[in-house]
Amino acid sequence: MRGRSNNNMAAEIPRLHLELNPNRLSEIVGSAVFASTEVVNLHFRALATENLDESLESSGVVFKFKGPDLDQDQRRAMHESWILGKAFQELLRAVRHTLEEAYVMAVLLTQEHKIRSDGTLANFLKPFQRKATDLSFPDLLATVNKLLDPKLEFSDSYKSLQVARNCLEHRAGIVSDAESKGGPAFTFDVPRVKIFYLRGQDEIEVTAGERVDAGDGRPEVEVLMKFEVRKRSVPVGERLKFSLIEFNEIAFACNFLGQQLASRLPKPKLSVSGT
Repeated sequence: MRGRSNNNMAAEIPRLHLELNPNRLSEIVGSAVFASTEVVNLHFRALATENLDESLESSGVVFKFKGPDLDQDQRRAMHESWILGKAFQELLRAVRHTLEEAYVMAVLLTQEHKIRSDGTLANFLKPFQRKATDLSFPDLLATVNKLLDPKLEFSDSYKSLQVARNCLEHRAGIVSDAESKGGPAFTFDVPRVKIFYLRGQDEIEVTAGERVDAGDGRPEVEVLMKFEVRKRSVPVGERLKFSLIEFNEIAFACNFLGQQLASRLPKPKLSVSGT
């Protein structure tokens, strides 16, 4: 986002020229997705083959810390919960940041604005950025969604992933009444992107190793993508787990959200003038 004034004629009202880059929205999430998937995939694969019967020795540390006696499965679970908690935190931070940026861009694109001739771009943007920061995630998404068609459905998934992250971070992944809201289990939404093609009216999901066949003899078939939510339920007292495939699907869904926001921003209608 860049700005410059244009006042070639003294009698002309100076105008501030803003250049908005929608690709920044997908870049914010994309960076977090890259980092989180890189770390989670590396460590999960390493944990699958690492001997975890005993705690790893710390290099260069003169003190040895005594912890609980853990078997291999318990130690692996501890590592996985810690890594997933940090990874979800990074993804959710990026999704929130992206939506705040989308809000500011949408406001600039759809309303007429005035700025003092001695004002700065930072001061001009500050109230819009503050408003975006103050909104809860559902309200923030709802506000942006008013300008998008079709709308993005992500509030329930975001809330579910927040609760899951808290469980992983504060309770080592063991589901409690805090997650279940007093019920017998924690039921939550797991976002993913469905990649599919149409065979008649049926949506056929694309899977590795299976031939794409629309059933009508066409040599080329259009492949489509959309958000999809899967319901999961984990009883109180049991451990919340995510497979590597499931985490990668969640990360890809977050990345898809950033791409959709970038592509669905409204077209500019009004300009910014100086006073």
